[in-house]
Amino acid sequence: MLFNSYLFMLIFLPLCTAGWYFCAKRGTPRLGTLFLLALSLWFYAANDVRGLILLLVSAVVNWLIGRRLTQSPKKPLLVLGLILNLGTLGVLKYTNFVLENVSSLTGTTIGPVSLLLPLGISFFTFQQVAYLVDAYQGKAERYTLDEYALFVSFFPYVTSGPIAFHSEIIPQLRDPKRRTLDWENIARGLTLVSYGLAKKVLLADTLGKAVSAAWTDVSSLSTSTALVAMLSYTFQLYFDFSGYCDIATGAARMIGLDLPRNFDSPYRSCSITAFWKTWHMTMTRFFTRYLYIPLGGSRRGFVRTCINTLVVFLVSGLWHGASWTFIIWGGLHGLALTLSKIRDRYTDKRLPRPLGWLITFLFVNIAWVFFRAPSLTAALTFLSKFFSGWTRLPYTLYSCFMTTELKVVNQVLGLQSETLGLTATVFFLVLSLVLCLMPRNALDRTLGERFQPSGIQLAVSSILLVWAILSFTGVSTFLYFNF
Repeated sequence: MLFNSYLFMLIFLPLCTAGWYFCAKRGTPRLGTLFLLALSLWFYAANDVRGLILLLVSAVVNWLIGRRLTQSPKKPLLVLGLILNLGTLGVLKYTNFVLENVSSLTGTTIGPVSLLLPLGISFFTFQQVAYLVDAYQGKAERYTLDEYALFVSFFPYVTSGPIAFHSEIIPQLRDPKRRTLDWENIARGLTLVSYGLAKKVLLADTLGKAVSAAWTDVSSLSTSTALVAMLSYTFQLYFDFSGYCDIATGAARMIGLDLPRNFDSPYRSCSITAFWKTWHMTMTRFFTRYLYIPLGGSRRGFVRTCINTLVVFLVSGLWHGASWTFIIWGGLHGLALTLSKIRDRYTDKRLPRPLGWLITFLFVNIAWVFFRAPSLTAALTFLSKFFSGWTRLPYTLYSCFMTTELKVVNQVLGLQSETLGLTATVFFLVLSLVLCLMPRNALDRTLGERFQPSGIQLAVSSILLVWAILSFTGVSTFLYFNF
């Protein structure tokens, strides 16, 4: 079951909202928790029924260990819990990566092993690692099994984040005020869902078609096609992942729950440091709290600070995927942040904001090439095409932007196919950039202190919601499902 599906939008989400408030009014607080838990397990099973068993076993085992740690914080027990969590993630996600590299180094042939990789394992593993560490440090309360299981499997974030902490979710489940029907919360949440669906279905999926077309045959790219493909992926990834988080946050808000913010207009950043304060924010704070600080953070001298930064981003790359391309992507960002720290250490001068933005945006774009590439060779080939010369965009690329809606409009305009395709390409890329640079993003518009939408805003969000739902045919899964 995907967020961008009829089943979720027309059945699951209304049932979840109505059932939650019905349980709150007619039943007990625990009944509402059990209801949400049942729906969350249904949601997960609809996406990965085999992985459900591991999810449940993982939740029960971690709950038992965490419960014991809150009573008696013994380090060996914490180490056992960390080994079980990270060991399971490591075996299931990285075994074939290790075997592949061993084969390359030794010249032997070791075939890949068929292993089950549960959906969202990277996300719910980190959430539980954080819980165990907090329990050991005396920062976690004693939770019932149903509360903890719901925290781990909560449908808005179980498959693709944001990475929420137990201290953010479970206290809300216990708060009676959260169970009171609030039409403003429903309006805020549904508005945010409409924005998220529009990002995913109307923008990300269209951009994704062009990305797939370009990466099908990297060797045939020219400077112009490589540029369009690179920009398309940069915008696709943002609209896809931030769209998912908007839907997740909106769905949670409809039942009175707040999720941690994961994006804050990252492509407006004028430095790489600012970028990582606004991109995948919950992942950044996890690594900061549970890896960077334990390594010493910035407390052990400048050189150690730079090393810690590099380590964090190399691990971040590996967390995203078992491939050297992800590790290189993480290494590039770690190196960029390290160079930024070195510059800040020796000079107070700052680049003009427009120049800082341009350099940051170009760097992020180039780094995304490694993130998207199926192999290091493909990434280097792609980058080399920026020096191959400008050509006209091929039909296979610009036709990806010729949506059904634009074709209908063109029946009136009567443009040539190539003219329509090129116009559509420019339109989507410029629109994407404008939306990324807008001073107020979707979260600012819906979750601010005052929510008093005008008639035009209500009309726009309603149109986007209906338009996105009617466009569900042929949609793709969210990109971060792969991580």
